[in-house]
Amino acid sequence: MILRTEFKLTLREPVGAAFSLGLPLVLLLVFGIPEGARKPDPNLDGKVPIDTVMPAITLALAVGMLAIFMLPGFMTDYRSKGILRRLSTTPVHPARLLGAQVAVQATIGVAALPLMLAVGAALGMDMPAQPAALLLAFVVGGAALFSLGLLVCALAPDARIGWVFSAVLFFPSVFLAGFWLQKEQMPDWLARAGELTPLGGFRTAVQDAWTGAPLDPLVYGSLALIAVVVGALAARVFRWE
Repeated sequence: MILRTEFKLTLREPVGAAFSLGLPLVLLLVFGIPEGARKPDPNLDGKVPIDTVMPAITLALAVGMLAIFMLPGFMTDYRSKGILRRLSTTPVHPARLLGAQVAVQATIGVAALPLMLAVGAALGMDMPAQPAALLLAFVVGGAALFSLGLLVCALAPDARIGWVFSAVLFFPSVFLAGFWLQKEQMPDWLARAGELTPLGGFRTAVQDAWTGAPLDPLVYGSLALIAVVVGALAARVFRWE
């Protein structure tokens, strides 16, 4: 019941979700249409951008925005309006609302994959070489990213401050994940550090699955550890009012 209600409410205010899915797809089109996107790029150690970097960045950006901006946006708005406080007095535990909102945003994040595959196919992009590894990347990497969103939900008293917290987490993550400056152009230590962040690890895991590269145990271990530790911290400090 709560899950269905949250889906309906999210669909009534589709602008945020549409932006989270639409912006990455627009970037994929903008950078994927030029012919150079289908040729080896010396700045990427000879990788073909449309088959390696672009799908990973597109999916990481979409899921990252949903987890770090959209989820806290809804929950902090509920807190500031007193919805969580009122729910806490009913038999329906507010934790069910939180779980439902996570499920809604995660479902929208999964929807980014077929949309990106459709756009990528039109651009001549290769399909993922390891679909099972891609699923694993979504599960483990998504859990790490949503744990950050849950931490913002736990700490922010209202949507305005929640947006500030989300921005403080998101924009440095974008840099470390190699969105502004590609990992191949970073010092080795910085590139490796970026791969151990939630957004950077998600991007790396998706890219490895897409290209058929071996899974990196350190990246997956880092993502799993972040999901558990940050998720537990968020649960510990969460307040419904």
